[in-house]
Amino acid sequence: MPISFHKAAAAFAAFTLATSGTAVLAQTHDVMILDQAFFPAVIYVETGDTINFTNRADGSRIVKAPDESWTSEQLSTGSTFSYVVDSASPLVFASSTGQGGDGYEGTISFDEPPLGN
Repeated sequence: MPISFHKAAAAFAAFTLATSGTAVLAQTHDVMILDQAFFPAVIYVETGDTINFTNRADGSRIVKAPDESWTSEQLSTGSTFSYVVDSASPLVFASSTGQGGDGYEGTISFDEPPLGN
């Protein structure tokens, strides 16, 4: 039975690819919130992908879109906030302590990621 299941799954995947032109699977991207920056600072995504922001800064942080279309709660060190990207997602995200003055930004890109070496 497992062999026929694998054959059926492969046939379905081939059919999906042939009829749609692409096979799209949502991906998860991890971003660390550091004291003075995000790592990585640029996230290459597609609609439906999830970005997990994990606070690795010494103190609590908030991560949000500059237009505040989405925002996390105050994240203590080690806490994670997840955001699902859609076609209207702002192309910038920002972090702050929630007390102003020390924010920094990262970028969401729908472009193809650069090739690695």
